[in-house]
Amino acid sequence: MAEETQVLVKFVTKLPISLRVPETPVAVPSTLRRYGLSQIINHLLALDPPRPFDFLVNGELVRCSLEAHLLGHNLSAESTLQLEYVPAVVPPRHKHSTPHDDWVSSVDGSRGADASGEAAGSILSGSCDGLLRLWDADLHCTSSAQAHDGGVSCVRFLPKSQGDLLLTAGKDRTVKMWKLDDSASSGRCRLLAAYRGHSDGVECVAPSPSGRRFASCGWDGRLMVWETGRAVAEAAEVAAEGGEADAGVECSKKKRKVAAATTNDHAAPAANGNDGGGSCLSISECSTELNGHLHCVSAVCWAAEEALFSSGWDHSVRRWDVEAGVAADTHSGSKTVLALASHAACPQLLAFGCTDCALRIWDSRARAGGGGGGADAVAVTTQGSHGGWVTGVAWCPSSQHHLATSSHDGSLKLWDLRARVSLASLSHHTGKVLCVGWLGGGGGGLVSGGADCQLRLYEGGAGL
Repeated sequence: MAEETQVLVKFVTKLPISLRVPETPVAVPSTLRRYGLSQIINHLLALDPPRPFDFLVNGELVRCSLEAHLLGHNLSAESTLQLEYVPAVVPPRHKHSTPHDDWVSSVDGSRGADASGEAAGSILSGSCDGLLRLWDADLHCTSSAQAHDGGVSCVRFLPKSQGDLLLTAGKDRTVKMWKLDDSASSGRCRLLAAYRGHSDGVECVAPSPSGRRFASCGWDGRLMVWETGRAVAEAAEVAAEGGEADAGVECSKKKRKVAAATTNDHAAPAANGNDGGGSCLSISECSTELNGHLHCVSAVCWAAEEALFSSGWDHSVRRWDVEAGVAADTHSGSKTVLALASHAACPQLLAFGCTDCALRIWDSRARAGGGGGGADAVAVTTQGSHGGWVTGVAWCPSSQHHLATSSHDGSLKLWDLRARVSLASLSHHTGKVLCVGWLGGGGGGLVSGGADCQLRLYEGGAGL
């Protein structure tokens, strides 16, 4: 019987001292995979209960035996292999679901698990029935409002620095800004402003990191930047009290002119009688329009003030210099791009999902450094794929390495950029999954919605 091949490995980590093992090289069987390696670390640390670990070689997660990894990377079995161990990510667990009257088209869980204890009305959902709904941590509806005729396409909280403000976009060609009522018992979203620059359905909105601006895009092929936040909310309050609307729009004096006037924008009554209607500020002129897309602009994300990305049915993804009003970089692919996500800590790195079922990563720094079409091809890599269109991409707020995606194949997938295969697949939806978002607070939880008319909540697993 042939002897089992051994490999010399050195275990290193950036974890606290209490979780570090001696860095002396040890011989281990070359057939070991991450589970066997994790058992060694647990034994050396005498952990009780045991903890799962993942292992990195030159920044890449090991997803095969050590022997296969050495062969696949043309590494010598005679040299010492350095393995960095990190806590393994435990996939989120399905916790709750709640029905809607129509497809759940958009979610925002960024305030869904605040470390300060804020919970009531902290998860947003938008539905094709036109309703905006707010939910607590147990998916009990705390408020709803009839937001848009024809359906809600997108819901987004503004950053907390701007207070309890949120945006919705819809098929009725408008974007609306709402304020959560200060009284939790009132169960009410109050409409403050309506943005009326689009000539067709609005697909997506993205607030800037400061929350003082947002970008909107839609089926009319337009990508526009608007002013929002506290300044516009104060203008709306002045208008609602019968003052001059222009008195509150001081935020536009730098370079921008916002045409504003008050109008009565009464929405149809919602199911619980909360229509969110009343007098609101009507804004019809954007601050900046970014021209370049040739068809529907399907998605936009704004991870840093200087890094606005958009994508569309013209198969392109564009990075914009908002101040100059021009596209600073463009990736042209072969399929429609449906969803985008970037991380505030690394805004030059963009993840996007396409109708060819692929999740791709674009490092815009590589293109800027290399120039030319060849550099662009190198900068965009395929991370993995679903069995259907990729409809949503969400970057974990507590990790630059982890993403979640939703797809028409009925699943959510969890990804680590350091591996080319997904970490987990969650298949609790019974139809197309249309949207996904991470819960705030760093707990690793998820919220999703789909064509099965269900809003689903997933408890965070360890490692995120």
